[in-house]
Amino acid sequence: MRAGLTGTALAVVVMAGGTSAQASGTTPPSSTPTTGSVVVTGSAAAAKDKAGQAEATKDKAKAAKDKAAKAAEKTLSPAQVAAQVAQADALAADLTRSNAAIAASATKLDRYAKQANTLLQQYSEARTAEQTAVAEANRNVALYQSLSTKLGEDRKALGQWAYQAYAGGGGSLGDVSLLFEALGKDASEASDAAAQLSYLSDQRTWAFTKVEDHTALQQAAAVQAVEARSRAQEASTTAAAAKKKLDAAIAEQKSQLEATRALHAAQVSKIGPIAGLLLGSETEAGKAATARLRKAMVIPGVKADGSVKACSTNEQAYPNGTIPVAGLCPLYADPTESLRPGAAAAFNAMSIAYEKDTGSPICITDSYRSYAEQVSVKADRGKWAATPGTSEHGLGRAVDLCGGIQSFGSSAHLWMKQNAPLYGWFHPSWAEPDGSLPEPWHWEYAG
Repeated sequence: MRAGLTGTALAVVVMAGGTSAQASGTTPPSSTPTTGSVVVTGSAAAAKDKAGQAEATKDKAKAAKDKAAKAAEKTLSPAQVAAQVAQADALAADLTRSNAAIAASATKLDRYAKQANTLLQQYSEARTAEQTAVAEANRNVALYQSLSTKLGEDRKALGQWAYQAYAGGGGSLGDVSLLFEALGKDASEASDAAAQLSYLSDQRTWAFTKVEDHTALQQAAAVQAVEARSRAQEASTTAAAAKKKLDAAIAEQKSQLEATRALHAAQVSKIGPIAGLLLGSETEAGKAATARLRKAMVIPGVKADGSVKACSTNEQAYPNGTIPVAGLCPLYADPTESLRPGAAAAFNAMSIAYEKDTGSPICITDSYRSYAEQVSVKADRGKWAATPGTSEHGLGRAVDLCGGIQSFGSSAHLWMKQNAPLYGWFHPSWAEPDGSLPEPWHWEYAG
């Protein structure tokens, strides 16, 4: 976590027509998804015209979103990162200067938010390590079982050879009589018999070697399975410990957030020009925007009362980038984007909470990426993109965001830092301003 935001944990946003006035950033402009409904009138021509307008609006929204998504893939330069951090510091100073109580509460909230974010990442890494180890163990167990079957077949064939060779069955493998025949002739006359004996000896040696090789492979598979199980158990223990600490940290963060909100609400009541809070009470404009959005959209799992549950129970593991439609759920405010059921439900709940505070849901540029999409992104971004088949997006538990969140120096990004851990979402250390690849827009779900 950067030190630039130490000492703050609240963000005020000026509301204008239900849209938050985010602090300007140096990253690409945001894109807010739009939705609408077609009203059928008595005139077919009018209805057709309205349908055309709705389609045009939808196309424009998609084009704007695609543009924002492409722009969001651009890597921030060191100068841009420095400018955004400076802007975040200025925002922090402005927010805490006027009220000592708010400043003290904000300092605690900032500390809790950083702790929760770190623990979420540790928990996510431990769970990933556990899942990887379990998968490896299962593969080795399957290999062991397969080799057991082959080894049984090899030993059966070797047993048949031994019986035929030494019990008189002979046949094509009866090299005992062939051996005596070859020994009873002159060397010049025994060449053909010796060649046959050599061939039979080679076959016998190959049969023994095959059994030995399969036995060695089986033993290696057994050892690797045990080692993988041991790693899985260690990772499970680590994940459980991280989860225990995480639960305590989240409880502290939630309590401090509520206390900070209360202080904000009291402060806002004294500040005439400020119509709403990014951390604080809902506004009428925000409520109206929420009502319009819910009327226009139907998202599986999102209830009319604002509650959220997963649209599916399909949490089966799939290879990176190959998750089927049945294993994904659409996201609130943009059903063209999707994540795994648990991640989607958590994100949708977070987006609704964000909408209550700002009047607009969280803006999304990218979520789940198929393997083909990962290949395309890799071709565009080169070394700055994950190798296809290894991206967190391909697991359906990562998003790239816009609407101001794509700037370290915006109040929207600060809201995410303070609130995202409460919903299981975190900002990975590598994407922080001092990380290996600063990406304020990239967020991941810990599960």
